[in-house]
Amino acid sequence: MNTPLACLALIAASALTAPALADGGVTVKLPPTEAVAKAASPDFLTQLVMANVVGMNCPGFTLSDGEWALITGTADRVAKALKISTGAYDDQFYGPAFAALDQPGTCAAEGPKIAPLIKRLKSMGGSTDPIG
Repeated sequence: MNTPLACLALIAASALTAPALADGGVTVKLPPTEAVAKAASPDFLTQLVMANVVGMNCPGFTLSDGEWALITGTADRVAKALKISTGAYDDQFYGPAFAALDQPGTCAAEGPKIAPLIKRLKSMGGSTDPIG
């Protein structure tokens, strides 16, 4: 079972603690658990997952390792706060986000939302700056 969704499930399941470590080896400070719990909602999780998928797949909106670690680490904390299982996380959030990539205009519509989302995560106490 070597599908992108299966790989993302493994990443999501293993990344529920902070600080977050990106594939490139970058560890960043995530927003505090309390701030994440206060902001946690399915809509917020959808925004985070879409930013991850678009930022990793759309030219012109590529995420740095620090941005990726902040977005995915926070998304995992939101999923945990909402008590969403790994399977549901994939089915309800990552599946639709990847499906959206097949639709014309998704990158253009969703890409510009990434920078304001990162700004929001920083205002909650997160950072894209590497730790250590």
